[in-house]
Amino acid sequence: MPKKDIAVTISAADRLLETTTNPLHRQILENYRRHAILEVCGEWEDIFTPEMTVEHPIYYFNVTGFAGNKADGPDEVHAIYRMLAETGAGVQVVEDERLMVSDWGFASEAVFNSYYRGHTLIEVGVPVDDPDGFFIMRQKYVMLWPYDERGRMIGEQVYENKAFYELIQIAEDDFLTIEDARARLLPMLRPLPVFEPDTALAHG
Repeated sequence: MPKKDIAVTISAADRLLETTTNPLHRQILENYRRHAILEVCGEWEDIFTPEMTVEHPIYYFNVTGFAGNKADGPDEVHAIYRMLAETGAGVQVVEDERLMVSDWGFASEAVFNSYYRGHTLIEVGVPVDDPDGFFIMRQKYVMLWPYDERGRMIGEQVYENKAFYELIQIAEDDFLTIEDARARLLPMLRPLPVFEPDTALAHG
């Protein structure tokens, strides 16, 4: 399996930004694009600035590899990102994403390819025979992310269609690390635009 290009993770947002004119919708997409880069690169603290995220985010999820199904408030949400960054399990390639944006936020269907070492999979309750091996966990997610009137993320709802689940062992040369993610994606990171809610309302 050839090494995947992690830049495809933001390609759906980039394509939709080419045709989206509504200022609030553009702000939501820019926020999502920036969020994705920061998360995959382990720079998660910058996701939770006052310009990007509300003060009390709430996450709901039902996916393989997570024991719970709700994270309520900054402490619980931050703990998830901290764990992903510390274990390197936040490195993901998002493929075949279908993305729709509206005033309330966005909806997405996509295939997530998450990169795990065998011992990390064992730690999150996924049994493998090779603790030193290199793996891709391939999952199809449906996501609903609500945003406020300022284009700030309120939270996430992430649900896995487990009929598409695959765990694939790969060669070490095909494994993407957080260093690979940073080298490819951080040069593509851009500041969040200044957003005026009154402008979006005037736009209609």
